Amino acid sequence: MIKTRFAPSPTGFLHIGGVRTALFNYLFAKHSGGKFVLRIEDTDLERSLKEYEKDIIDSLNWLGINSDEEAVHQSKRFDIYRSYCGRLTTNRHAYNCYCSEELLEEDRNRLISEGKKPMYVGRCRNLKPEEENPAKPHVVRFKVERGDNLTTGFRDMIRDQYVVVSNNEIDDFVIMRADGVPTYNFAVVIDDALMNITHIIRGDDHISNTPKQVLIYNALGFTPPEFAHVSMILGEDGKRLSKRHGATSVKHYKNGGFLPEALNNYLVRLGWSYGNEEIFSMEDMIKHFSLKNINRSSAVFNMEKLLWLNSHYIKSSPPERLINMINDMDVDAGVKDANGKRTRKRRLKIEAGDKTASLIEALKPRSKTLREMKEKMHFYLYDDITYNGSLLSGFNFNDGENLNKEVSFLNEFMLFLESLPDNSGVNLIKERFNSFLSGHNWTLKEKAMIIRIALTGEKVSPGIYEVIYALGKKRSGGRILKFIDFIHNYLF
Repeated sequence: MIKTRFAPSPTGFLHIGGVRTALFNYLFAKHSGGKFVLRIEDTDLERSLKEYEKDIIDSLNWLGINSDEEAVHQSKRFDIYRSYCGRLTTNRHAYNCYCSEELLEEDRNRLISEGKKPMYVGRCRNLKPEEENPAKPHVVRFKVERGDNLTTGFRDMIRDQYVVVSNNEIDDFVIMRADGVPTYNFAVVIDDALMNITHIIRGDDHISNTPKQVLIYNALGFTPPEFAHVSMILGEDGKRLSKRHGATSVKHYKNGGFLPEALNNYLVRLGWSYGNEEIFSMEDMIKHFSLKNINRSSAVFNMEKLLWLNSHYIKSSPPERLINMINDMDVDAGVKDANGKRTRKRRLKIEAGDKTASLIEALKPRSKTLREMKEKMHFYLYDDITYNGSLLSGFNFNDGENLNKEVSFLNEFMLFLESLPDNSGVNLIKERFNSFLSGHNWTLKEKAMIIRIALTGEKVSPGIYEVIYALGKKRSGGRILKFIDFIHNYLF
């Protein structure tokens, strides 16, 4: 049975590059009816934090990339690593190295000055038993067998080629540090072997590590798994994706109002394709995923494409789900104050209901993210909306006749609101409003803007009927009175 793993280090929030790796492992396993598991590589005891571990697990769960087994923690397996390290030293595949950092640096500088590759020169490689002193601080190095014709290699499933390295180019690398903590290359081999991992899909920055790991597999009598190395994700400037390109963690995207299916869909297409299709559900991905369709070249992250996918999934999601997701965002949407400066409002839970659902339906085509959607709902969620003088441009209120006409219209609109039956629906509001306009020889095109500004404080909003329905008669009437007062106070 195929079994894959995702093995992040909890030294930071889960990066979207890591998510793509997890997603590829998950899809490959599920496509074949296999298992996907999570391993927390927390051997860096100083930098590994429970906060980051929780973020990793919560982010994967949010994305639907769930482990089939309980997560394995490397920090709880030190005795296992030390046991296998002892086996290697007993079999002379590894040895104790007592060289100081100063001596290692001296050897390194000498090799560089001679134009040679800086490698461990083997001072402790062939120590006699009487020269050993286990009580003295030391690391344990893997003893690479050398020879002009000795090579180590592996087949890369994505590149479909055999990668071969001369053993003479591989250093006698450290597998156990002086403090008894295993190095990455050693711990992952032990874990992958004991967890029965059959396929390892990871970033191509690990290609240089793979020959070392193959040597350890062979020395311990383990069968190496299959390897597949995925090209890195680049920013639009052609450099490796990092914080300078914007938000990079799943947490940021979730709080930014992205849907998990949009992020999954986008990340799977960063390097993988299936015909000319762009939209993939998780079920579609599992059905069609294969390593042969992964591109060997680096993928470029494009925010506009992600926003397009996110807007697609927003449009196809029921309002109740979007309400729950908006409420689940950790930070509130920014809004503009009277001076146009973006500020923050206190976090407010959106209550579900017909009015909220109607408003969200109206906002779906206008919102690329849930954060943007919530910002556009500010007029509905909060009553302390503010009006900016620039909103009055275009009405020519300096002309007293125009001012009187528009204020008169707003007063008539107030009467219209009062005439509406309580709990009027959108269709009835639309029917009555159109009759009200035609009865005064007005058109919606003429009057929609001033009503929109009065009710929402913005020149762009959902449809007038949906806004009136969402606010209701009383709140709508209060906005009209507030706007009339603003006009007079601003002009006079």
